[in-house]
Amino acid sequence: MEDYLVTIEKFVLSLKESGLSLSATDYDLIQQWENRGVPANVICRGIETGFIEFERTSPRQPSRISLSYLKVFIEEEIERG
Repeated sequence: MEDYLVTIEKFVLSLKESGLSLSATDYDLIQQWENRGVPANVICRGIETGFIEFERTSPRQPSRISLSYLKVFIEEEIERG
């Protein structure tokens, strides 16, 4: 479902504050979560948690964050339900 991908893509890009699209790897991860039936809001909560942690621990720009980096936070959120 395209809405799922677009919802997550827009959320990530709004937090990154840069870029027009995600990487092919990021789109693959989104597709995997959709295939597993993970709700988009759960993915977005994990993404937000990851961004907060990244900003707390790293002086780098948030534009460098990928979903591959955030995957651990997203998987933790999925486990929490």
